[in-house]
Amino acid sequence: MKKQKKTTRGTDETFLKLMTISGSSVLKLLGVPAETADQYEFRAVTLKEKRIEPDVEGIPILKSEQGPVFIEFQAYWDPFIRYRLAAAVFHGCAQQKYKSRAIAGIIYTDSQYKTAALSLSTALGEGENCLATEDCIKEIVLTDYTEEKLLSADPKLIVLAPFTLPTETDKALVLEKSKEWCHQVGQVFDCSQQQEALDILGLFVLNRFRQFKYEEVIAMLNFDLMETVAGQQLHDMGHEKGLLESVREDVLEILEERFGIVPNDMNQQIRTISQREYLKQLLKQAIRCPDLDHFNEMLLKAVSPPKQ
Repeated sequence: MKKQKKTTRGTDETFLKLMTISGSSVLKLLGVPAETADQYEFRAVTLKEKRIEPDVEGIPILKSEQGPVFIEFQAYWDPFIRYRLAAAVFHGCAQQKYKSRAIAGIIYTDSQYKTAALSLSTALGEGENCLATEDCIKEIVLTDYTEEKLLSADPKLIVLAPFTLPTETDKALVLEKSKEWCHQVGQVFDCSQQQEALDILGLFVLNRFRQFKYEEVIAMLNFDLMETVAGQQLHDMGHEKGLLESVREDVLEILEERFGIVPNDMNQQIRTISQREYLKQLLKQAIRCPDLDHFNEMLLKAVSPPKQ
């Protein structure tokens, strides 16, 4: 039976689109000087390739002393994100024989995802000769930014503005801000890029404000997203998210009914699982397992990355 194409990695795919139309803007956000940022072109690492590769890899347009760029866009809980990025940097530089210093960056959509990330020194041990995360990886937390501060780095970063508002922001305010964001997209992007920029903005709005439905996002952005590839992805992603969230809630409700309070770390791990087959198996285990310890064994298998 043919497996259904995954549609749950909406932020990764949307970030790739952003990098292809305005990657230099994101580099400026990471602190790269404008004259350097404009010298890069970016390639999207496809999901088939994406094992230890980053979301996006950038290489200098012209042969120069500038090193490659590796960027992750982190919109979910993952303690090993820094490990994977570091591995991607070493692997990429060795494979392409880069001898210059690379730029590695992580853009977190929320502070909780940075807090969850293990320091590189956790694996390598303490000491002055060990890698320190702050020395190796440039990290940005979008929720630490105001819209004004974000745009001061580059006006095209307006498409990331949804992450500067709290997730519980009142719907009326989100509607008002969305109209402003759409207007600004028209001001800063070329005509040939505006449609794609609006697609990106719409996907980020849907990801940030879970209380909104697909139809409401269309109304806010005032155009038919379904006419675009990204819009179809948004629709599919919203439908898939609804199905996955429903199964997650079923798993948690069954565990609470059978065993009482579900530990917070277990709750968080269940909510990070984005593969329907794993969730369906966990639902069966929630019904059948004799206790939480047995369920936790299955949960750890579900959240652990498969061996290569």
